[in-house]
Amino acid sequence: MKIQKIILVLVVSLSLLWFSEQFSPASLFEPQSTGWILWVSFAKDLIQPFAFYFFLCLGQKWLPTWRSRALIAFGVPTLLEFGQIFYRALVYQDQLVYMGNFDPLDFLVYATGVALAVLVERKLFARLSFWE
Repeated sequence: MKIQKIILVLVVSLSLLWFSEQFSPASLFEPQSTGWILWVSFAKDLIQPFAFYFFLCLGQKWLPTWRSRALIAFGVPTLLEFGQIFYRALVYQDQLVYMGNFDPLDFLVYATGVALAVLVERKLFARLSFWE
């Protein structure tokens, strides 16, 4: 794999991960506004699978097709989402500790993030001479 591709993949994936974790929605949105609620509820669920897909591009030797990378980038957050149900039921069933909440709409947001990443890779990055 060419060094330009490695650098681009790392910059895209790690900067998006950093942004999703460090950005405070209160700096841009008024608390409890529609934008703030959408950011808190769905922004990480969109950005992180997108970034994860590009991070998986580093493993092109083991994951040669975009379909395999997309399946993993969608599957891992989906399994973690299902894990929120079982974790709450089995471990903290009576305690008042927040550890995430199962939301079936997150599956649609994960799929959207992965689909956007596939589109960016196949339509935009594929035009770069060092990508393939």
